[in-house]
Amino acid sequence: MRIKPWAVLGAIALTLGATAPAQAYTQEVVGQWTEPPQFNYIKNIGSPLNSQLVAYVSIGTTEYRIKMRAGSGDGTKNECTNDHGWLPDGVYSNTDSDSNSYFKHWNKTGGNAVVRGWVWELGNKKTRCGNMRTELFIHSQGTSGWSDSNYRSAGCIKINQTDRTFLHNQFAKAYQPSKGYLSVWGSGGT
Repeated sequence: MRIKPWAVLGAIALTLGATAPAQAYTQEVVGQWTEPPQFNYIKNIGSPLNSQLVAYVSIGTTEYRIKMRAGSGDGTKNECTNDHGWLPDGVYSNTDSDSNSYFKHWNKTGGNAVVRGWVWELGNKKTRCGNMRTELFIHSQGTSGWSDSNYRSAGCIKINQTDRTFLHNQFAKAYQPSKGYLSVWGSGGT
């Protein structure tokens, strides 16, 4: 896994309290590479529901950076708080040493009505406190309407429906999507 240096700068800016963009996604070409998708969730410690999801997706030999506003949890910054806190820091991958977490993209049609449609399922993750967080996803507001209050979640990463549709379409064309992964960083503060 290659960590992008410009993603680190974005993480520093958001950790210091800079505001993530509230508008819909942006996409730009960042180079000519062929590598599996890398998603980064960068926590905004000043406003957990106004954080940022940055995806690097190679289509053909062109790599794109896609940025969008994202929220996690209900505003609680404590990753140890089940169903309220933001997503625990770490890597969510199909190939890392953490057998509890993974990165699976699929069209979810059952279960919780809020977590439906195209999702990235992340599995489970042990927190820094030692408890296991379960049923973690990147998702939108199911198939219902959207308002800014919908960035709240029970600990998943939540993006708006326009962004989810665009990200799904790009991910579906990506180089080796089954090897994609998510890195979550920021403050695991209370």
